[in-house]
Amino acid sequence: MPRVLVTDASERAALAVIRSLGRKGIEIVAADSVGLNAGFLSKYCSKAFIYPSPLKDKTKFINSMLRFVKNGDFELLIPITDLTMVPIVEHRDEFEDYVKVAAPPYEIAIKAFDKAQTVRIAEKSGVPCPRTLLIDDIKTLKEVAEDLRYPVVIKPRMKVFWRGNRGVMLKVTTRNYAYTSRDLIHKYVQIISRLNGIDVPPNFFMIQEFVEGEGYGVEALMHKGELKAIFMHRRLREYPVTGGASTLRVSTKSERLARYSVKLLKEMDWQGVAMAEFKINPNGGDVKLMEVNGRFWGSLPLAIKAGVDFPYLLYKCMVERENFSPPSYRLGVKQRWLIPGDILWLYSSIINDHRISSSVKDFLGSFTVPDDVISSDDIAPTIGALLACLNLFIDVLRGRRSTTGETLPTRNDAKNALNEDA
Repeated sequence: MPRVLVTDASERAALAVIRSLGRKGIEIVAADSVGLNAGFLSKYCSKAFIYPSPLKDKTKFINSMLRFVKNGDFELLIPITDLTMVPIVEHRDEFEDYVKVAAPPYEIAIKAFDKAQTVRIAEKSGVPCPRTLLIDDIKTLKEVAEDLRYPVVIKPRMKVFWRGNRGVMLKVTTRNYAYTSRDLIHKYVQIISRLNGIDVPPNFFMIQEFVEGEGYGVEALMHKGELKAIFMHRRLREYPVTGGASTLRVSTKSERLARYSVKLLKEMDWQGVAMAEFKINPNGGDVKLMEVNGRFWGSLPLAIKAGVDFPYLLYKCMVERENFSPPSYRLGVKQRWLIPGDILWLYSSIINDHRISSSVKDFLGSFTVPDDVISSDDIAPTIGALLACLNLFIDVLRGRRSTTGETLPTRNDAKNALNEDA
């Protein structure tokens, strides 16, 4: 029986991959840095492997994974998040001595991981994107602050980065939005101070014009320069509301977004799956590229339910080497992420936006929509999702993490990272 290794088993995307391939009779080994997670508890998971957290020690993570795949007889290794994919593609040649890696080489993958590179490639390709400036330090920021059109967003070029062996995960929240030059400088200083003395890479933060509009995702599978599958969804709700993961979304179609996405991925020479995120202004219809995620995405269950089984199609490309045309899919299909995504959306809508009546009505009106995790066919992962929520809550109380999922480095983390760099 063919065997596939899937990392980040606690993630929704990993669970979707496990269920998709498991239903096709493929043996799935799930891996993560924590036990009792949604993927481990799935009935389609034949074996669980716990690796050292790549956030705490990247080298230990790589060594552990290499030892495991060396003796595992796997056909395919599928890294799910940036947290595991970045280290794995950095050592891709070592892994491919034992297993095929479902990720492009580092020099290609970095074009999506690094949002500044994504913007440059988009501009070259004629794909519209927000005006973006790289900021090296507070001095550089002060030089341009007065000339910007507000509001603007302070964005990290990468969602996760390492100093030595320790990683830091950053996300865009309300504190990343600035409305005046003075506000911009103040919030930039706040963001840097939250890193507790850990030096960020040069030109790590970008200042990007704020883009108003509805969020769209265009998911694609590229293989040997050809489009093998494409799917699109429109975001109906998301958390954080400033541009986080979708908690409710619906399948849709747009020839314009498809054209932009395929053109961009071909310019990147992309291999494998990726999702391009856009915003469309509902008034003027202007389109702007927001980012490219070079991996499986959290809303993957919607694509599978609507008719585009990306995990199995990827498997057919990389393992079975089967040729096929892009499948069609159903429009108007909805999918929801209740625990904790939509619950956090409801909380944020009530506390921050003060929309109590309409938010509660929208929330309760979505209970008939199929869920990303909760499934009568595979019920145990729901327990894993609840345990993950409990762990997040404990980390928030201890100051290790924010409610949006950011890892917050302590002063000891900063001291250790600086010592490792020395």
